[in-house]
Amino acid sequence: MARLIAAALERRTGRRVTVENRPGGTGAAAGEALKVGGSDGSMVAFMPSPSLVAKLLGPTYPFDPAIDLAPITTAGTYIDAFAVSPKVDVATIAEYVEWLKAGEPGRNRIGATATDAMLQFYTRLLSREFGVPMEGQAFRGTAPLVADMAAGKVPAGVAGLTSFLVAHRGNRVRILATSGSRRVSVAPDLPTAAEAGYPGLTMEEWYGFFAAAQTSLSLIYAWNEALTAVLKDKEVSEQLSQLGLEVETSTPAACGERLAAHMKKWQTTLQGLGINPTL
Repeated sequence: MARLIAAALERRTGRRVTVENRPGGTGAAAGEALKVGGSDGSMVAFMPSPSLVAKLLGPTYPFDPAIDLAPITTAGTYIDAFAVSPKVDVATIAEYVEWLKAGEPGRNRIGATATDAMLQFYTRLLSREFGVPMEGQAFRGTAPLVADMAAGKVPAGVAGLTSFLVAHRGNRVRILATSGSRRVSVAPDLPTAAEAGYPGLTMEEWYGFFAAAQTSLSLIYAWNEALTAVLKDKEVSEQLSQLGLEVETSTPAACGERLAAHMKKWQTTLQGLGINPTL
């Protein structure tokens, strides 16, 4: 997604735009990069909301989104997907839960591209919903998670639909359900978790663009103007939709308000799972 947006941004501005991947830790490295540098406005981060919420899960998280980042615009909403290895012979979540309860050691392992703290959230949530104690395994990016699932080393995984969709179409993982409130046009055959009988797994997240907190307002607005124009471009929007992102732009202020509301919502969710958020 970032490369698609960058190419369009380069064409629009006539300036070279470089994409630098900062994998691992639910995107913490991207936020940390802005915290320690980038105040000249030459660097922005394209980050999913879990990278921001992860601050609530541990005091050692390397950046505070409320202090270290300057919102530019939302980019769009996306949903998570729950998938299994093609080596696991199930077609629904209900069948997966039955398979889980068959009792063979190791069946309860669940992979996720998350920090240890964020993984704790996923394992507690899935343990509650499935009625089976789950064991989380963190991965530094979707590629190694998909590789291990394809090989049958990890029986199941959770990731953004945008991350799993290509692998699902290539039969390297099998998506059983999505976390959205409705089916998505890019994959209408995939049921929602609620349709599959697990409404407690309904979650919707979003991507946004952020700059370093010290970035001047004039640069923030310049980035906003350029990025929103690119995201609203019909061709770009349609391509992003195929990757599972429903484009939605905003003003910098509205992006900041959305972030604050999202953090409050997650505080409540974590407390409901017995996890004390780090404020």
